Amino acid sequence: MEEKRNIEEIILNGTQDELSELRLWLFKESVRLENQESALAEKYEGLYRDEMDFKERMDKAERKLENATKKLNNDKALFEQRLRILNNGFDQLNSDKKKLEGEFIRLEREKSYQREDEFDAIDMLFRGVNSPLTLKKRYKDLMKMFHPDNVSGDSYMVQLISEEYRARCSHYDMSM
Repeated sequence: MEEKRNIEEIILNGTQDELSELRLWLFKESVRLENQESALAEKYEGLYRDEMDFKERMDKAERKLENATKKLNNDKALFEQRLRILNNGFDQLNSDKKKLEGEFIRLEREKSYQREDEFDAIDMLFRGVNSPLTLKKRYKDLMKMFHPDNVSGDSYMVQLISEEYRARCSHYDMSM
């Protein structure tokens, strides 16, 4: 409108042309406002859909995070349990190792005592032998007793007897 008169003044005192012009302007303004209102309603609807999508994605992400947290806590508990089992196993292995080392030392001592006793027993078996002939006879008698084919035979004892026999034979060969 070209005139700067107040709308109320035009309504009260305006001419027919001014009123027609005012009606046209009001109609256009009404259409513009309706278009603006529908545009705003569409924007609002779009924002509402975006908000619902966002909430849905957030809920989904929160559930995923919650599941991942539960899985992580379960994995952590399982890891800690396995670590305790491994540590207990290592402690048990160290304990067993110490026991075995002690047992090994004890067995080595027993072996050394046993060897000394065996050599003492071998010396006793050949005690009283003072000639090559008695040595040979004693050797044959001992071999008959301890030969592995006998019921009470012992191959280790046969080895010890043979070693002692050879050692004594060489002794007699030197003195002759």
